[in-house]
Amino acid sequence: MFDDAIVADLWRYPLSTLGGERCETLRMVKGGPVGDRTHGLFDAETGETAYPVRDPRWNRAPDIRARIRNDCPQISSDGQVWLDAESEAARDMLSLHFGRAVQVRRHGTALADGTAARPRYTMAPVHLISRQALAQLSRLLPQSNMDARRFRPNIVVDLPDAPEGIPEYNLLGQRFRIGNVTLRGVSHCGRCGFTTLAQGELPGDPDVLRTLVDRFQRNLGIYCVIETEGAIELGQRLELPQPRPIVIVGAGQAGAMAARSLREAGHRGPVQLIGDEAHPPYERPELSKTLFQSVPQTDAMTPDEAKRLNIDLSLGQRVVGVDADRCRVTLADGSNRDYARLILATGGRARNPMALSGPRVHRLRTRDDARAIALAAPRRLLILGGGWIAMEAAAAARAAGLEVTVLVRGPALAHRLLPPAVSDHLAALHRSHGVDLRLGVSAEFAVDDNAVRAKIGDSEITADMLLIAVGIAPNDDLGRHAGIACDGGICTDAAGTTSNPLIHAIGDVASQPGPAGLARIESWQNANDQACACVRAMLGQPLSARAPLRFWSDQFGKRIQIAGRPTAKARLCNGPGDGDRPFWDFGDFAIGIDRPQEIHRFGSAPRPKTARRQPPKPTGPGRFLVAGSAVTEGAVLRVDDPKLGALAVTRINGQVHAVADACPHAVASLSDGFVADGHIVCPVHFAEFDLVDGTPRNAPAGCGKLTIRAVSETGDRS
Repeated sequence: MFDDAIVADLWRYPLSTLGGERCETLRMVKGGPVGDRTHGLFDAETGETAYPVRDPRWNRAPDIRARIRNDCPQISSDGQVWLDAESEAARDMLSLHFGRAVQVRRHGTALADGTAARPRYTMAPVHLISRQALAQLSRLLPQSNMDARRFRPNIVVDLPDAPEGIPEYNLLGQRFRIGNVTLRGVSHCGRCGFTTLAQGELPGDPDVLRTLVDRFQRNLGIYCVIETEGAIELGQRLELPQPRPIVIVGAGQAGAMAARSLREAGHRGPVQLIGDEAHPPYERPELSKTLFQSVPQTDAMTPDEAKRLNIDLSLGQRVVGVDADRCRVTLADGSNRDYARLILATGGRARNPMALSGPRVHRLRTRDDARAIALAAPRRLLILGGGWIAMEAAAAARAAGLEVTVLVRGPALAHRLLPPAVSDHLAALHRSHGVDLRLGVSAEFAVDDNAVRAKIGDSEITADMLLIAVGIAPNDDLGRHAGIACDGGICTDAAGTTSNPLIHAIGDVASQPGPAGLARIESWQNANDQACACVRAMLGQPLSARAPLRFWSDQFGKRIQIAGRPTAKARLCNGPGDGDRPFWDFGDFAIGIDRPQEIHRFGSAPRPKTARRQPPKPTGPGRFLVAGSAVTEGAVLRVDDPKLGALAVTRINGQVHAVADACPHAVASLSDGFVADGHIVCPVHFAEFDLVDGTPRNAPAGCGKLTIRAVSETGDRS
């Protein structure tokens, strides 16, 4: 994978936040490169650590360079005259440069107020980046100067034979050698607004951070730890002697798609796919849609395909533990498998909240479940539940000639998901085909060898079989065992990364960001889309905007299709139209029955989700703020107003917005950030603030609203 990989550049940064020095040799110890980030800049009066971007007064820090001579750090503003960093002359130069009293202190020593000098942040000691990663970013930003100094690496490597993407991501979870030094990749390197700052002859460039956020989840390069000390020299080879595999636990739709996508994306390292069922990966939607029908089942990956793609497919193997510290999974037979990266695609298990059991009680989640239900050949089927599985199973059973009763505890079918108009239409569809549908009921069940009985008040229903279809519980046990964040599933970002950078989760088990917070999405399309996004993020390939969610269900010869993420309380914008083939447009999502063209158009064409909201308008006499021509579309401009103070001004869809140029949760200038999706984004912690009302999202706990200023535009005056 890394033939002809060599060290192209070496850097160290004796003073945090200042520019560094290029080296021909770096001595590596457990704490990192010798002489790297040993000292910091501090406000001489307050003891505050220099923090560019978060506090714009420090933004000129990269203009000053630092080096080590005779084991002492030196600094220079021009590369010609060098001063001992802790000398009085250096203090005077720094104070003049920043416009306030500044001191240099070795980390761990005492400041003027008696507290210890601490670094701005503590990460893994070595930062590595590849020329190929910089080249990929350059292709997306051809007008930008993508110098490695923007990213402050210690090691720049050239990986000429590497796959597409950010090839150093293939070193995460791996032990590799450079010279006599052994390193291990431990995490992505998350970027902040520092990458946008001017540094010497490098101009400031906010597009760099914006692109990293939009396309690479804010990451570029990796952090490494030193496992064997030694020295690294320019031109030495990078060697990966025994690459660990990417291990995928869960051989269902999402797991199979992730394995296939790794190969399609160019990953050449070992891949293992482990499933606890004896069957090769198969598609689950047809289990309920074709229940009681003798139709061929669809495989998501055959053993022949796995062999052709060089994927190690292990079936009938259950993973029972994850040791995140050692990057190892344990199987039920006691064997262990090491991994470089781990993908958990463990899905969910069918719920049985009443703990009912017996030969006449069934759940439907696996191919074996469907086969057992069909072989039992019931004549009278009782279904508990009102979601998609319950509806599809009822429709399939009626098509097979069974008597079907459906008991729903809620007031309507899929009442937490579907608006009432849609639920009512589906209820009428089922009743018109002979389903005994009972809504808003609670039952007491009795099960014996001869029958299942459900008592509802004074009445009793007798059936040959009870199918419990009340949803699934996520199989997040391995995530909890690994110590990663779980809340109704394994918590992930949009591309499946968990709180551990080497562990990912996809499919039904993943609780991913949505409009109302983290939520699991149980759909065939999401399993595929999230698997692909996860793989691209793992390999450092640019992410594209996710397609709108789509879902379909076949019932009684009708195809129900959804585009977007439905909510039960949504207001109808248009519809339903044709009584037999209704189409409901709810603005953010649409639902149609036998209306594929309309669903396709809805999910494919750009649509205004809501009427464009307007920022507040000034009342009373106004005053000139800035020339309208200076406020360009999508750019953020800092304007100092004598009464309101510093403002961040931008233009979105032609509309001018003005907000306080201070993030509510950090001492950061929002004019150093950027705008996206109607929000202005903080360049430090990436909190997003609505430009109309200041509401935060993706913000730290306790973050308040942003102050919005009323502004209007007349001619060329704002």
